[in-house]
Amino acid sequence: MRRAADLLIDTLTLHGIDRVFCVPGESYLSVLDGLAQHPHVDVVTCRHESGAGFMALADARLTGRPGVAFVSRGPGAMNAAIAVHSAQQDAVPLILFVGQVEREHRHMGAFQEVDYERVFGSMAKWAVEVDQAERLPDLVATAFHVAQSGTPGPVVIALPEDMLEDRVDRTPAQPLSLPVAGPSDDILSGVALRIAEARKPLIIAGGLLKNPEGQAALQDLAEVFGIPVATAVRHADLLPNTHPLYAGHLAYGAPKELADAVGQADLVIAVGTQLGDVTTQGFRFPAAPLPAQPVIQVWPDATVVGRIRHVDLGVVCDPARFLRGLRVHAPHSVPEQRAEWSRHLHAVAAGLRHRDGPMDANDGVVFAAAVQAADRVLADDAIITIDSGNFGGWVQRLMRFGGGRTMLAPSSGAMGYGVPAAVAASLRRPDRDVVCFVGDGGFLMTGNELATAIQTGARPVLVIADNGSYGTIRMHQEKLFPARVSATALANPDFPRLAETYGALGILVEHSDQAAGAFQEALASKRPAVISIKTSLEHISAAATISQLRKIAS
Repeated sequence: MRRAADLLIDTLTLHGIDRVFCVPGESYLSVLDGLAQHPHVDVVTCRHESGAGFMALADARLTGRPGVAFVSRGPGAMNAAIAVHSAQQDAVPLILFVGQVEREHRHMGAFQEVDYERVFGSMAKWAVEVDQAERLPDLVATAFHVAQSGTPGPVVIALPEDMLEDRVDRTPAQPLSLPVAGPSDDILSGVALRIAEARKPLIIAGGLLKNPEGQAALQDLAEVFGIPVATAVRHADLLPNTHPLYAGHLAYGAPKELADAVGQADLVIAVGTQLGDVTTQGFRFPAAPLPAQPVIQVWPDATVVGRIRHVDLGVVCDPARFLRGLRVHAPHSVPEQRAEWSRHLHAVAAGLRHRDGPMDANDGVVFAAAVQAADRVLADDAIITIDSGNFGGWVQRLMRFGGGRTMLAPSSGAMGYGVPAAVAASLRRPDRDVVCFVGDGGFLMTGNELATAIQTGARPVLVIADNGSYGTIRMHQEKLFPARVSATALANPDFPRLAETYGALGILVEHSDQAAGAFQEALASKRPAVISIKTSLEHISAAATISQLRKIAS
């Protein structure tokens, strides 16, 4: 007879889990006790449940396995809800274990009692409460299957604290085989024919290709067919940005030059992307419900393909498997017209990385200068995490990604992701430089995970765009209510001194010519570091200044 908590840990181990993130709670003390006796599972103790959840999401991106987080009941679960939402929006597999009140007190309004199946029902792929310890290992195996099959996403498992102490005569559950769907040869030959007939085909590549196998298959297929590749939002690293077939990053508010260029495509092949509103620039390209050009969409979930827009062909299968299968039908040569199309798109994408504007302003450093310095200094295999905010527009436009340089960022738009993701990335890839770009608002949401970095030996470099404002919202205020500022101004601490109190290196950058040296010093220190950039608020985004926005609005 074994304790259910120990059976749970052994089942996680069989599913390849070697690290979990948590904020400890009394509602799952038995699991914490069991983990202390299983040193092969690294337990990362975080300072807030949102940080634990975001770390699990970043770890999932880097390992290809579901991220795992444990939080306590009630408030702990609510704090972790942001990660559940991000996992759903970003199609990232996540298993969130939540403590629950004792079974005999359920439905009695007990202390911190929550009905998790109702609360998370609209976000999670599955939410389940385990009442019988005998079923725990099988339900965990099912949770891993659900999180990874079809459209990947979050699963929430509630664990009544008394159930975890039950003794059961069971063995850990083995992983369940994931379904593998592949396209028929008729479909592949049909796709190849459509490509041959197109003058300006375009691949839009998305997050389900964000693994070594997927990226290799994407680059190989693009090269043999000579098809340019644009990437879905927050996935600019799927193809080296210097590759002649790289056609740009379809991020939020993509520059008009890029939108106009890719809009000329006469065939869109969407592989591993749901073609959501951000990637498609508000459902304008490819348009929904009726695109202006034929669309082929490849996604492993039939409920997604063709759900909101007409597609000429929907292929329900693994994206990498599709690309490898299509590779067999490659032409002997690439038409010159298509090669010219690819050169045109790449020239547009490459041109967006060139900037001749000011490096400093009267009110601080233009954040573009810090990003350009980082691009020159960082190694080609650096991992870069990006929080949500206007500063990210500069990172996405000016920083080179792909070819080993990784982008980790939430397409959900969740603030607070950047710092926890950087901590998790540094733990998972201690041999690589990890740099987080985050705004002053986002840093003060989850920057306390710097303490987790110190405690665990992670060494991320955290770059704060300190402009004293919730910049994205201020930008929208200036568009709609120019010169009327409401609720967006921030009073910030001295970030370098704050970093030093944690035990990290703190560096202040007040002029653009200090940026490169700051990055070099931070990376050379081989310890956690915070670089605070006194950032110009006037240069509020990569697209416009406040003065320009007011002029347009007037």
